[in-house]
Amino acid sequence: MANDVRKELVNFYKAEMNPLPLVELDGKGLMEAPKNEAWEEAHEMYLMNNKISKLPDNPNCPLLSALFLQGNLHLRVISPSFFQFMPILQILNLSQARIKSLPKSLFKLVQLRKFILRSCELFKELPVEIGELCHLEVLDLEDTEIINLPVSIGKLINLTSLKVSFYLPANGKRKNDPATRIIPQNVISRLSQLEELSIDVNPEDERWNATIKDVLKEVCCLNRLHFLKLYLPEVLMLNDLRNSSWMYSRFIVGDHLKRIISRLPHESVIKFEEEESCLKYMNGVGIPTEIKEVLRHATVFLLDCHLTATSLSEFGAKNMENLKFCVLQECKEIEAIVNVNDGADGDFRLHSLQYLSVHYMKNLRSICKGQSLPPWSCTLLFLKVLKLYSCPQLTTIFTWDLVVILNNLEELVVEDCPEINNLVLLTDGPSWKRWYLPKLKKVSLHYMPKLVSVFGGEWIAESLEWLSFYDCPSLKILSPGEIRGPALKVITGEAEWWSALKWNESKGLVLRDLDGIFIPIDRDIYLRTQLAAINDQLQAQMQITEPTKQSAGSGDSLANPVVEAGTTSKQKQVA
Repeated sequence: MANDVRKELVNFYKAEMNPLPLVELDGKGLMEAPKNEAWEEAHEMYLMNNKISKLPDNPNCPLLSALFLQGNLHLRVISPSFFQFMPILQILNLSQARIKSLPKSLFKLVQLRKFILRSCELFKELPVEIGELCHLEVLDLEDTEIINLPVSIGKLINLTSLKVSFYLPANGKRKNDPATRIIPQNVISRLSQLEELSIDVNPEDERWNATIKDVLKEVCCLNRLHFLKLYLPEVLMLNDLRNSSWMYSRFIVGDHLKRIISRLPHESVIKFEEEESCLKYMNGVGIPTEIKEVLRHATVFLLDCHLTATSLSEFGAKNMENLKFCVLQECKEIEAIVNVNDGADGDFRLHSLQYLSVHYMKNLRSICKGQSLPPWSCTLLFLKVLKLYSCPQLTTIFTWDLVVILNNLEELVVEDCPEINNLVLLTDGPSWKRWYLPKLKKVSLHYMPKLVSVFGGEWIAESLEWLSFYDCPSLKILSPGEIRGPALKVITGEAEWWSALKWNESKGLVLRDLDGIFIPIDRDIYLRTQLAAINDQLQAQMQITEPTKQSAGSGDSLANPVVEAGTTSKQKQVA
């Protein structure tokens, strides 16, 4: 141990006394790459996020070990001899370049260990020469348009990470043609050092159905694997992976439902890609044991178009103890998120859930259903974000037994829920007054034709900072008590609605001047674009004011942000 520490100290002081020459020109807006002289002494080149369209033909780089060119969207062609004199290059990142092919000289980089081609959307074919990169440890081909992997991938026996996306060929090649296999047989099993394997396919690609069973068999032979991402067309395929011991997985399970466009918000898709233990279950019937077993390890659960479930509770609270992020979409039989009567052994608690987003649920009627929730139940105690989109039968969001539990809720979004007239229904609770939802900071209410009151005069959201309205024509009167929070920084809505708004007189409450924090919404610009711009401006302002501890006042008002014009269609704004 002492020797290791001594070696690290020696290396540290060597680096301090003799720093490696670096060329750091990332994000400088460069149109051209540096001249040859800059390449000769560089150990590392940082040229990412520029506008470089051409690289030198064959720069002499005897010392170059790392080259970062990602984000150069104008780079379409690389000279055939560009990599010829880079004998010790170990890291190469060409992500988001517009290249269609790789130069022959690249495959002479026998010391290359990390090669990243992520999001090269015009790159269609991985040459068989890839197998010559015998020391390669990381190969990232996600979001490219390659159609299959060459057999020579099996030569990369030092690979620890392989990420690949396959493009559906336009000529409609069928599964019964062996020449069109996505991954050749016995290739994955040869990569015995793999620790991370991610395979992304188009669910409509029939070639995957002919490949998946072999892939599953070979994956089970990878003893070092700790992360796996796969699309499994059938639930029973999970049984083939039951005895595997990896720590993290990202599975998409079930028949794919063809859609013209995805109806999920971009943030939900991103979250699924960010977390390491995720399950997306599509077009399911019943609650298979295999799904429950995977769900026990998941931190993210996307339930899409389930055909029979009437509540999330049917999946079993014990199977969701690690669940932090949940999205429910187009599950037509679900009537409540939590059903106390569905909890096995009386356990209906979702201990860890922090984010819940619900979309296009035509029969959803309540968040919780069944006997009253005792305050100690803590069923949604750690929920921070609740988003409800297009739930035509939903009439109530907060009842007393729920509102007393949600002490950590920070954001509420309700869109296109036409039957809701009030967010809060506390008639079944005690008569004493107290602040509910004490951490609630953001409330967004859009496309709610019957909404007549926000909090119904209750003491709600003392920390409220953001209040957004749009297309709520019945909301004609507000009470100062509903927005009494001193932290309120932004109110958004249509200018004509704001001008016509009436205020109830509340005894003992003085209406503060709110015109300074009101920002009008333009009907001719995409709603979410405007709200995103306002939110960005608010966050920037808070970063400035918090360190200086500036008090709220005239300096806290936000200017109208500049946003680009777009569609005014309600369908687009809600979808």
